Amino acid sequence: MGAGVCGLAADTKVETPEGAMAIRSVVGKAIAVFTREASGRVRFRMMKSVRKIADQQPVLKVTLETGQSFRVTAEQVLFKQGMIECRAAVVQVGDALEPAFTYPAGYQFMDDRDGHQRVSAASLRVAGLEPGGTADIYSLEVSRTACFFVSAGALCKAEGP
Repeated sequence: MGAGVCGLAADTKVETPEGAMAIRSVVGKAIAVFTREASGRVRFRMMKSVRKIADQQPVLKVTLETGQSFRVTAEQVLFKQGMIECRAAVVQVGDALEPAFTYPAGYQFMDDRDGHQRVSAASLRVAGLEPGGTADIYSLEVSRTACFFVSAGALCKAEGP
């Protein structure tokens, strides 16, 4: 397997206009995926060159404070708050990741999961990071932005065009 920045487990889902889709289900297709422009605007762009790049490799399971999780290679680049690139292997519990949507920083809201009042940090916090078994590994490119959101809401880097 190459030293690329994009490595998703076959079952990791990305957000498309048709809903969440496992990356293995869109191999060889050009399909829109949820992304973020440099201006911060969230929109859809074309995902292309979706391909399997390795068989049964070790992956990490990243669990977010929302309870959602996704599996990626240790080399997959995630965006920490502030658009800071970070490989999954060095992400730590408590790290703040760039989210698809969030309340503004400092906004107080009622958490639907437990009914407690919370203050938004305008990010997704990593609640757990552990070995996620093995999986076939997939990579992709995204037009113009070179980034995409997994369905759990975290922003990830795609391969360069």
